[in-house]
Amino acid sequence: MSSSLRNFRLDFERQGATYFPGEIVRGKIILETTKDKNVRGLYFSVRGFASVHWTERRSSGGRAGRSSSHRRSYTNTQEYFKLKINVLSTNEAESSVHIPAGYTQYCYEFQLPYNIPSSFEHEYGHVRYTVKAVIDRPWKFDHECKAAFTVVSILDLNGRREKCQPIYDELEKTFCCCCCTMKGSLDAFVKVPTSGYVPGQTIVTSLEYNNSTSSIRITKINAKLQREIKFHATSKTKTVFSNFMSTKYSGPFESKGETVLDIKVPPIPPSNLFHCKIIDLNYKLKVAIHVSGLYCKLEKSYPLLIGSVPLYWEPYEQPNVVSGVFKGPATSIPVALSDAPHMSEDIPSDSGPSSRQPPPLGFILPYPAATTANMDIPPPSYEECVSGAQHIRDHDESDYVHGADSPFVPRYPVFNYPAPSMLVINFFTT
Repeated sequence: MSSSLRNFRLDFERQGATYFPGEIVRGKIILETTKDKNVRGLYFSVRGFASVHWTERRSSGGRAGRSSSHRRSYTNTQEYFKLKINVLSTNEAESSVHIPAGYTQYCYEFQLPYNIPSSFEHEYGHVRYTVKAVIDRPWKFDHECKAAFTVVSILDLNGRREKCQPIYDELEKTFCCCCCTMKGSLDAFVKVPTSGYVPGQTIVTSLEYNNSTSSIRITKINAKLQREIKFHATSKTKTVFSNFMSTKYSGPFESKGETVLDIKVPPIPPSNLFHCKIIDLNYKLKVAIHVSGLYCKLEKSYPLLIGSVPLYWEPYEQPNVVSGVFKGPATSIPVALSDAPHMSEDIPSDSGPSSRQPPPLGFILPYPAATTANMDIPPPSYEECVSGAQHIRDHDESDYVHGADSPFVPRYPVFNYPAPSMLVINFFTT
């Protein structure tokens, strides 16, 4: 930034700069100069896009038995929208426009398309929305500043109840010695009231176990909230697994008993990144029972759906547990209310990028806005994602874009649910 330009930045009207698709984004371009400036113009540009990029090192054989290595890059992009709007511009009678010395601000606004994915940041790829302001100076380098904002797409769990069924599963492991003589078995029943959640909710996992052998002990039981991401480059797909949250119980363990593990869902983007064809995002609940000796642990993963609008039950229908202990499997899930807000698009399958066919991009009519007005919970707060920050500099930008190296963390809705101990849980039994 030049010595005469003391301040050049972009402010958003909304605190936290978090928006839903279809909303109007408003803000101000702030300028503070020590002297008058004559420039060709002032404009702002808006961009929404997805990008993936990673490099891999490969080794290859060479002469005389020597091996060499080289790095190969994998990339892909998907553009959602790109706008450029003049704030100050010259006309035929003018060769320049005047920016006075001192503090000046210019308002900007634009509307987001409806069919765009949620913001997402990762070291191997992102879905990103940015605003850039540019002072166009003839015969000189342009002054540029940049800021990012968060878009949260609506994924209403009430329209996905078939994906939010309770988990009730039986696991079994047989222990044998080296001479194939059976030493006993470990049986476990996994019970979770639903597989659909929003950030702020607690995943209550009940594990009922029965260990029929005294020579092999249970040493630990844990549950993990896992994330699976697939980055689709033009010629290769990279899959990355990570654990968001985990909880464990280390005993002591009787031969027969039950353990209840709680995981509070942190601020994370909704599942699937619908409308994004180059990044797949899925969540899983992984439960594991660790045992002594050289035996492998008993474990299994279950798909979870993370939304931005929570499930709603009538008060008499709400599934709950008393003191965190489940009474049995749920035989049904209450159907969505006739006036419950929902989105009509289907969740993409996991079969790869070719199966993800969103409708044509553009400013289409919205579905009814989903809210929590009919739910007995307060509106969500918007908190920074637990994945960490990334800079927002694009690969083709210079090193002189003010704000491009600032850390950016998307914000997602977090609902203020009561602690699990305050819930009253009542599973229907057959």
